[in-house]
Amino acid sequence: MNLKGKVLAVVCAISWGFSSCGEYQKAMKSDNYEYKYQVAKALYEKGDYTRGLRLWEKVVGYYIGRPQGEEALYMYADSFYKRKKYVLAAYQYERFLRNYPRSEKAEEALFLKGECHFWESPKYSLDQSETAKALDELQEYIDRYPNGAHLREANNMVLELLNKLQQKSFEIAKGYDKIRDYQAAIKSFENFLIDNPGSTFREEAMYYRLHSAYELAKNSIKSKEKQRFEEAKGYYESLVRSYPETSFKGKADKMYQDILKKISEL
Repeated sequence: MNLKGKVLAVVCAISWGFSSCGEYQKAMKSDNYEYKYQVAKALYEKGDYTRGLRLWEKVVGYYIGRPQGEEALYMYADSFYKRKKYVLAAYQYERFLRNYPRSEKAEEALFLKGECHFWESPKYSLDQSETAKALDELQEYIDRYPNGAHLREANNMVLELLNKLQQKSFEIAKGYDKIRDYQAAIKSFENFLIDNPGSTFREEAMYYRLHSAYELAKNSIKSKEKQRFEEAKGYYESLVRSYPETSFKGKADKMYQDILKKISEL
């Protein structure tokens, strides 16, 4: 049997589940790149990404620049993705896009690269550089493919990532309130509200801004009390104007009554 016939027989055998272990071992030991490539492809199509990756590692570099290179590199990247090795998958999708920017798979690769960074984004309390990277990648997909197949998914991921960044900023501001650094808390809440006007944390941020201002006024020297209680009064009015039925109304109203009393006494 010639080489072409042998490769075809191997593909058929693996596709139907016969002798796949033996063929895999043969391919690993073989010096023939076409043989390795066909076995790796058959394993990929079968869903055996772990063993397929070991073969792709040996052939991808050889095939870049050759006719099979586009398919080989995409399957290599996708095998990492299917195995949830997102850092490695993102790197190989990027490599694919650099080498084959006009590929029919370019849109899919760009989206999946962004999705890989999305899954690597940690919880809000940790460093958010991966979140920023995911946002950049997904926004690039949205901008480049405004009618793309994954537009809705990309937009949903962007919203989730933005919410995570907003939560981090909000919790930092709230932390200042907790340690009684009220001036820093007020400034942080002000910046948060300016930067994130539609945030899900907006109501809570407005309440804690009021709380920080109220506590700052209570602990101020006499010459600054009136001005600071007036500022706290303004924050209360902003809160109830924006959220008439705020879940913080009981606590906010209690502070407001004390603020009015203090102002009348000064």
